[in-house]
Amino acid sequence: MRISRPPLTIKRLFRILALLVLAYLLFVYYTMPGASVIALRDENPQLSALMKLRWEESGGTMKIQYQFVPLNKISPNFVRAVLAVEDGGFYRHSGIDWNAMERAYEINLRAKRIRFGASTITMQLAKNLWLSNDRSYLRKVKEAVLTFRLEKQLPKKRILELYLNIIELGDGIFGAEAAARHYFKKSAASLTRDEAIRLAAIISSPLKHSPFENTKFINIRKGVIHRKIGGGGEE
Repeated sequence: MRISRPPLTIKRLFRILALLVLAYLLFVYYTMPGASVIALRDENPQLSALMKLRWEESGGTMKIQYQFVPLNKISPNFVRAVLAVEDGGFYRHSGIDWNAMERAYEINLRAKRIRFGASTITMQLAKNLWLSNDRSYLRKVKEAVLTFRLEKQLPKKRILELYLNIIELGDGIFGAEAAARHYFKKSAASLTRDEAIRLAAIISSPLKHSPFENTKFINIRKGVIHRKIGGGGEE
């Protein structure tokens, strides 16, 4: 007897694709470094994937400037400036800011090119700690899985502390403490409001720009941060 197969309709095709995507997500979830995420509760990272990548790109000649300090040793000026320019909804979302992603999609659609990525602080932390800089969908899936793991295992304060300590802020310069000492010859705890804003302004492009620039790019970024954190003098 010949058994007839149901036709492959669009609806059935989407169901099959959805099941395949779900299976892949489960595979990635259970093969990603869950243990190393949990270890971050008490241990500070020695080197991130991005640090290792930059060292390899230099042919092993780059001197990595990196000094981990507690969150309370980083100026509140810098904390506020970073939150303002990188992730204003950090304390409200669960790792992925869906509203920001929707806005970014609309902007990119109108511009007909990718101008905004809507990556949250947790997403950036996941990428910098463990992943490459490629723009593949595979990397984005891994980034999402690691983001959920970080948000599940670590408190927001710890996620922010890790991010501020490993963020790239120049050629071979990682973290608030190393950047403050390199650019301003002082500790991260001593950063003034203006210094913090200048430093936060280069986060999106730290290898192309300096906190001391008076370029259109830096001035626009500084203006955005000023508006978001409000007026006021030095702190």
